[in-house]
Amino acid sequence: MNFSVIEPYAPMFISGLSVTLEVTGAALVLAFALGFLIAVLKVLPCKPLRVVLDFYTSIFRGIPLIVLLFIAYFATPQLTGYKISMFAASVLTLGLNGSATVSETMRGGIEGVDRGQYDAARALGLPYHLMMWEIIIPQALRSVAPALVNEVITVLKSSSLVATIGLMDMMRAAQSVQALTYRAFEPFIAVAVIYYVIVMALVAVSKRLERRLRRG
Repeated sequence: MNFSVIEPYAPMFISGLSVTLEVTGAALVLAFALGFLIAVLKVLPCKPLRVVLDFYTSIFRGIPLIVLLFIAYFATPQLTGYKISMFAASVLTLGLNGSATVSETMRGGIEGVDRGQYDAARALGLPYHLMMWEIIIPQALRSVAPALVNEVITVLKSSSLVATIGLMDMMRAAQSVQALTYRAFEPFIAVAVIYYVIVMALVAVSKRLERRLRRG
């Protein structure tokens, strides 16, 4: 082992880390925004809407992420004539895939709130959107917050798949360094350590959040 071999390529790893965080951040914004919306719509008393949303969820839970990523990047231009960027394809795929998990997690949390809370809100004359935003969702978040943090970790780790379409993230940077130095152990271990540090930081946040919610 000789990690000094990859020192000249440190800027490449830093650039890859930046891309990884940008893709993960943008995908999480999409996943949480869409996931929360789908969760709220799923608990509405509208069976046709529920069937459509369940089908949407089943697509992203039943098809491997890498297949969805290839469809988004390689098949979209064939169907639409529009060349989607690697970054956009990565964010859309990770975000839509994450929204399916977030929606199911939030739906479980919302349905787990005591029915008395709904009855009390209706008795006070609160409209549906205020009832969900002010009363139901805050209580649901307390029970599902750790699971949502785990989803953040999952999206972060899944972002390594974007290297398969050529986006220069950390994984792609490691592959490039391997091709330039003919050494595989050092660059991939470096990337593994970076991922490990970030994930352990998120795990610490999750544990602290659980303790606070338990006290609450």
